Amino acid sequence: MKQIAILIAICLIAVPLRPQEPSPTSTTSGNSEACSDVTLGERLAREYEKQAGLGRTRELDGISRYINSVGSKVASTLPSGLQYHFVFDPNPDFKSAFALPGGYIIVGGGLLAIAQTEDELANALAHEIEHVELGQVSRRVSELRKQKEIKNLELGEFLPGYTKEEELACDLNGLQLAAKAGYSPAGMLTLLATFKALRKGEPEEPSEKHPSLAERIAQAEPLAKASRQNQKPLRIP
Repeated sequence: MKQIAILIAICLIAVPLRPQEPSPTSTTSGNSEACSDVTLGERLAREYEKQAGLGRTRELDGISRYINSVGSKVASTLPSGLQYHFVFDPNPDFKSAFALPGGYIIVGGGLLAIAQTEDELANALAHEIEHVELGQVSRRVSELRKQKEIKNLELGEFLPGYTKEEELACDLNGLQLAAKAGYSPAGMLTLLATFKALRKGEPEEPSEKHPSLAERIAQAEPLAKASRQNQKPLRIP
């Protein structure tokens, strides 16, 4: 986790920053694409709810409202003004989250069970928000549009599958986004440490496509340790 070689390697990776505000000449086309992405994202989110058999109970509605309140607080600091929607899947085996077009984000019950603080949850949501804000989801939509009509795009085509550089960019920008919203970047570090502990010493297979937990921790450590360490407790209803 503290290996200097890993830290240097991560620092040398070019990390994309959030796109600049569009120029006036590109605003109209940008707004049209944004509306299209929101429509697509809403359709896919509804399809996910149907496929996962998500029902509604008072308890689940309360948890969903809480996740949306944390996510909305994080997203409120963004210049894009995009409204984010967080869909909660209580499946305990789903220990992650993933972003859909237009600001729709699916959050697994397993992730919520692993998170020990609101700051950890906020950092995880900020990571997924950055997949949208950095244009990674939109680029995937653009590539898929070359192959099929937008009405034929399927949910599985937006499951996680980003490059190492893209994932690390979402980690780094997500840390900064969560901090801007008032959360401690230490939340990302402690969440990653929990995921590492859950492996119970099992080594990770080296990959050129996905960052290891060691790489993600090494990148998060400098900002996390330089920030305030106190984290807010989870307030799940």
